[in-house]
Amino acid sequence: MSVVVEPILEDLASGQWGLFTAAQARVRLVSRANLSHRERDGRLVRLAHGVYRLGGVPVAPLDELRAAWMSTEPEKLAWERVDAPEVVVGGAAAAAVHECGDIEPAPYRLFSRGRRQTQRADIAYRQRVLDPEDVVVVGGLPVTSIERTVADLVDEVGDLSLVGDVLADATRGDRAVDLDRLVHLLAPYAARYGHSRGDGSALLEQLRRSAGIDDVAVARALVQRPAVGAALANVISREVAEQLRVIAAQFQSQLGENAQFREQIDLMLAPLHEQSRVVSEIADTVLAPVLRQNREQMNQITKTIASQLPTITMPRPTMPVINFRTDTQTDE
Repeated sequence: MSVVVEPILEDLASGQWGLFTAAQARVRLVSRANLSHRERDGRLVRLAHGVYRLGGVPVAPLDELRAAWMSTEPEKLAWERVDAPEVVVGGAAAAAVHECGDIEPAPYRLFSRGRRQTQRADIAYRQRVLDPEDVVVVGGLPVTSIERTVADLVDEVGDLSLVGDVLADATRGDRAVDLDRLVHLLAPYAARYGHSRGDGSALLEQLRRSAGIDDVAVARALVQRPAVGAALANVISREVAEQLRVIAAQFQSQLGENAQFREQIDLMLAPLHEQSRVVSEIADTVLAPVLRQNREQMNQITKTIASQLPTITMPRPTMPVINFRTDTQTDE
């Protein structure tokens, strides 16, 4: 039975970064001889034993890592393996997938549920059943989360300046690092680096210092994310609304049906409707200027109303104090 080889190979490669395995091709009746012939004439490029790239597909930085991972379960398609992966990329290779740091990824650390051995110099297996929250899929590859990756590198690499660079890259842009989870994962290695046993917070702080992470810049970047900025605006708006309810209650009997006075109050409160815009203009101290501005606005409103109704004692408006420290504390 003859088959038309090219469409089969193109179909295989289309969902696997332009790669496929000889085992996948064999299941679809493409022989090893067919592959060898195409490799010789340049239509295929062999990346690893039994793993090929289509000749017209551009070279990508992670091709060799992807080929190594595909070779661990050669008959399964890549997308079939990500929901409950038997093999997960970890260590420096995972950091490379996350595009964090500059640690040489090879030999590729691969975590396997079962015991595996290999004679390949580019693969280093380690048997480990990972917690589901420590596994993520990045660009189609199942890899350890950035928190698990950083902790594993602290264990395996030992040079905190290199690992700190991984953490620094992970905190830039729109990335988010679960610091509570990271502190928990770092705890077993704290004593090795001169800290109290189990003190993951101290080890995290050492990592941050080694990387020169700017807490203010990290906090500013966090607040400037649309979702976080909107949440902060809601916090301030709720607090302002509560203060206004207190003021309104104090003046309920005096205001009555005085439409002109009510209109005047509405005009004075107009600046408070700009909170979402104000929150986006976070300065070096992150939220302090916003809170200070709101306190000033509330004080001015209070003074203005009180000047018109001098017999009333006004409540002193307050604004929430929000701590934006990015370091994480844990109880002993």
